[in-house]
Amino acid sequence: MPCDLLHLHTVEIKYNGPSLRDRKAAVDIVAIHGLNENMTGAWTDDATGKLWLRDFLPEAIPIARVLTFGYDASATSFYRAGCADTIQRHAHTLVASLQADRSIEGCESRPIIFVCHGLGGILVKKALAYSQSRTSALVVHLNTIFVSTFGILFFGTPHNCADLESWLSLESIQTSDPENNAADHYNALLSKNSETLATITDQFAPLMKQFHVFFFWEEIETVFGSRSCFIVEEMSAAPILDNTERSGIDATHSGMVKFSKISSSSYRTIIAALKRYCSEAPRIIARRWEMAQAALAKTRYNEAFELAGVTLDNQLDEKSPSENGTPKLPRHRYFFPPKQTTSHFIGREDTFEILRSAFYQPRDALSTGHRRFVVYGMGGCGKTQFCSKFARDNQERYVAIFTIHAASMETAKESFAQIGKLGGLGETETAGKFWLSELEDPWLLIIDNADNPDLDLESLFPESDWGHILITTRNPDFRCYGTARTDDSVELKGLKKDEALQLLLKEADVPRPWDASTEAAGNEITRTLGYLALALIQAGTSIYRKICDLKDYLQFHNDYRSKRRARPPSSASPDKEDRVYAAFDFSMTYLQTKNTNVSQDAVELLNILGFYHFEHIRVDIFTRAVENRLKTLLEPANSSLSSKLSNVISTRLQPPPALPQFLRDDVETLQPYRVRRALHELYSLSLISYDGKDASFSLHPLTHSWARDRLSTSEKALWAQIALNTLAESILLPPEDVGENHGQFRKDLLPHLDACLAACPITICDYHTRFGQFQLLSAKFFRQTLLLIIRNQALNAAKCGYVYAERGRFEEATIYLSKVKNALVQVVGYENEKTMKAMLGLAGTLWGLGRLDEAITLQKRVVEARSKVFGLKHRETLLAMDQLGRSYWLHGQYHEALNIQQVTTDQMKETLGADHNDTLAALDNLGVTLGSWHKYEESMIIHEQVLLVREKRLGATDLETLTTMNNLAMALLSLNRPLEAKAIMRKVFDQRKVQLGKEHPWTLWALCNLAKINTELGLLREAEFMLVDGIAAGKRSLSESHLGVLMGCGELARVYARQGRFDEAEEVTVDMIQKLEKARGIEHPDTVYAMWKLAHIYERQDEVHKAVQACEVALVRAKARLTSQHPYYEQINTQLSLLRNQAHQSSPRDARRGQNNPSKRNESHTVRHFKRSQRTW
Repeated sequence: MPCDLLHLHTVEIKYNGPSLRDRKAAVDIVAIHGLNENMTGAWTDDATGKLWLRDFLPEAIPIARVLTFGYDASATSFYRAGCADTIQRHAHTLVASLQADRSIEGCESRPIIFVCHGLGGILVKKALAYSQSRTSALVVHLNTIFVSTFGILFFGTPHNCADLESWLSLESIQTSDPENNAADHYNALLSKNSETLATITDQFAPLMKQFHVFFFWEEIETVFGSRSCFIVEEMSAAPILDNTERSGIDATHSGMVKFSKISSSSYRTIIAALKRYCSEAPRIIARRWEMAQAALAKTRYNEAFELAGVTLDNQLDEKSPSENGTPKLPRHRYFFPPKQTTSHFIGREDTFEILRSAFYQPRDALSTGHRRFVVYGMGGCGKTQFCSKFARDNQERYVAIFTIHAASMETAKESFAQIGKLGGLGETETAGKFWLSELEDPWLLIIDNADNPDLDLESLFPESDWGHILITTRNPDFRCYGTARTDDSVELKGLKKDEALQLLLKEADVPRPWDASTEAAGNEITRTLGYLALALIQAGTSIYRKICDLKDYLQFHNDYRSKRRARPPSSASPDKEDRVYAAFDFSMTYLQTKNTNVSQDAVELLNILGFYHFEHIRVDIFTRAVENRLKTLLEPANSSLSSKLSNVISTRLQPPPALPQFLRDDVETLQPYRVRRALHELYSLSLISYDGKDASFSLHPLTHSWARDRLSTSEKALWAQIALNTLAESILLPPEDVGENHGQFRKDLLPHLDACLAACPITICDYHTRFGQFQLLSAKFFRQTLLLIIRNQALNAAKCGYVYAERGRFEEATIYLSKVKNALVQVVGYENEKTMKAMLGLAGTLWGLGRLDEAITLQKRVVEARSKVFGLKHRETLLAMDQLGRSYWLHGQYHEALNIQQVTTDQMKETLGADHNDTLAALDNLGVTLGSWHKYEESMIIHEQVLLVREKRLGATDLETLTTMNNLAMALLSLNRPLEAKAIMRKVFDQRKVQLGKEHPWTLWALCNLAKINTELGLLREAEFMLVDGIAAGKRSLSESHLGVLMGCGELARVYARQGRFDEAEEVTVDMIQKLEKARGIEHPDTVYAMWKLAHIYERQDEVHKAVQACEVALVRAKARLTSQHPYYEQINTQLSLLRNQAHQSSPRDARRGQNNPSKRNESHTVRHFKRSQRTW
């Protein structure tokens, strides 16, 4: 038997579930069998077939991952020359296999508890001695097994000596050869092998104090024909040693690790020990890892010094672990602190010391979970810069440092999504939190600008024992979220007097030494500005730019502050913010009085920025807007004479555009560089700061508030509209957006679009009323300007809907695309091509919301309109028909799908050609639908034809080619050709994983299909592991009710059923049915199929009456949408007849009740009866 490592139970971690906190409490329990045994049979009760490691242990300790290691365990393979080599070889394989498995699963530092039977304990002792010695740089990964091992349970392990004759006799019994006298041939080796055991025991003895050890001995002799004896005597199996536990087990050597019931006293002793070990292990092993890392760092330091005479400063702290009590942690891999806006950070040393004490003081024994610290204070006091400095000063302590932009839940979710992407998972909020929770090294999360009192701050805390979370907020109520032992929050006020003076004069670039008059003037400025860092930086910048000098600054500042105080109460700002606002007013007046094109552009940009989100504003929002305006203005020059005339008239009727001046100029002066010059002007006044390079920039939240607050009510309305129009100008609609990386651009627009629409909602009047229709009719002849206004409003709404739809925010997308559709229908009618495109876009968002019937209604309307306008053979009509056919299929309307797809593909072949890309896509869709009708041979032929062309034209790894390969593989599987299907699906899965990421929906779908193939091949454990991991990833990246996740659950239930785990199969299936009913509808084929499979599960459990009920409901629902023509209907009906016959034999009354098929009259009764029964499942 080759060496192998088998998973008996895995720990599934769900982010929002109760088991997430258990993630850091999880352990690996690894079982090693003895001689003459195998990896499962050793632990399986012969009478009941119960494998307690799989059937009992997970229920008692759900946080334990259970593995079993197998190897060639015949006694003759050990008791021969070279016994020591055999043990060493298996021990090395055990270490390598276990380390590789834990590395792949991402749990290398998880505690390990070994459960060993017989000479399996010898292997473990040898393996741990080997692992302990692996500390050199190239093999240090093997040392992790020793570091992570917490406890060992030895069952009948011969620690001193072994009875060779007994082992060989036991082997002869188990091989049904009681006359085997092989022992006679091995007596000469007995002495040598006893020496081997003694050597291993000696090697292990100094290590044993690291582990919790429990010895068990057998209390019933094993019978060998006419004689009986103990295979391992008590004193050899359970030596009396300090700090170890001992217990006898009322069983033979072979039976001491086999249990038929959980009430067994021996089993209860074992489970109690394992529970205790699992409870204690995480804290102890975490500390051991810290010590091991420190020791290894010290070793590397010494090696480098001895070899080269140099120190490794980047590997070791200046202080050794023994001096400061904090071991050296791995160098940071991910470093994303808040952006530094000034290089002159000064002071706050006392506050830094409070924070370091809160985060880095040693934990007490009962302390669990991450540590949180809250930094609060008014805007402009330097909270973000304080956290940025702390992150940079302490970056060597963390493997990762991230910033969560918490101005809103949307920006916070996007921050977590980026973490998920960096971690190689899905680009979702849940994936980012999950990735952080999986890290087993310290990380720092800075939740910045959490000011909104309605913010669900607690939902932003990932579960972890390793994390430090630093929160900045203007809201003092959020202090309650700190978790450090003593000082868990601090109010950041103004700087100290000397610190404030130093910051002001450094920003103003006043050279040292400072005379008394300079210090006096500076101190007066800092006092007036409340020692607030942001106000001091703004004042220093004004002085540096020579807008005023140091001694004049206060005069100007007080003048602007007086003007601000004279404003009406509704527009007045708090006194503390007044100090900063007055400093900003000073800079604004400077820009306005310069009266240059650049300064005026800068003022207008600032007006616009007040209505965007304050962080990460891309520069190309404005440069793209300029380029798109240029393209629009230049298009008439290349058009026909009639088009030019039409454009001239339209331009004259067009109302003046609500745009900034840099977008309203003519072709000669409309240049992108103007925007960059204006931004540089704002940057030079410290009103914006660039994010890294110059691709994007941000405003301080207080600067952002001031930029909007300084405007009057009427100015706010105007500039909010201008801000929205500018955003809209930067967005292109399909197909103009093809060929560039527009997707990331639109994604980055989202927070700014949200902010703009909150200040300036798009409203399009309803012209459905009689008066409204009269207005439109008259406008077509007398008020063309109204039509142009409606057109511009619809265009803006279309762009907003497009951005929201692309990001999966279907609610908002549906609102805006509905406005577009309604406006176009009223103005130009249903048969206008723009209206048709708007309807198709709206149908897509309705699909995303699960409003399937509405979506199909819109698509049917488009097909009718295009057929009328363009004709049945026009490409646009055929594309709409193909899309409608696909929608029918997704909605489970297989009959309608097949009819329209056959017509579509025939027309496409005739009009476009058999090899046209559109024809290939339609054929691929037709092949899938044929498979749904169980016409697998036809389906396979079509997919093979499409694949042949796509491989030649697009290549074997193109995503469209992979889609066809996926479809072909599933057709082959349905034709009972699983090996061919697996080879193809493996290529699809591997390529999608490389190109799209391992948690992309298409990759997960391929994983589910691959697992389905493995199920058909009988590889049930492999299929189970793939599905458990894939479902967990799907829930992180998609949702629990996503169709892909539900299909994965259905496949997992099928695996459980084939494994005989019917209770689990039933639980998963019932949950899946409930979610399918809600998401897809009760008559959808997926729901029908799941209900039918539930009937199979009941039948396998001899629950015939429940099976009949499930089959009856499935049949009623199948007839409603699939119709009686579909193969499923006949199969379900056949099974129902068989089940009724079985029920008749056990209950004649029930049989009489079910003589006839359900009719329309009793359908509702059947479903209601089944629903009531569901409560007891």
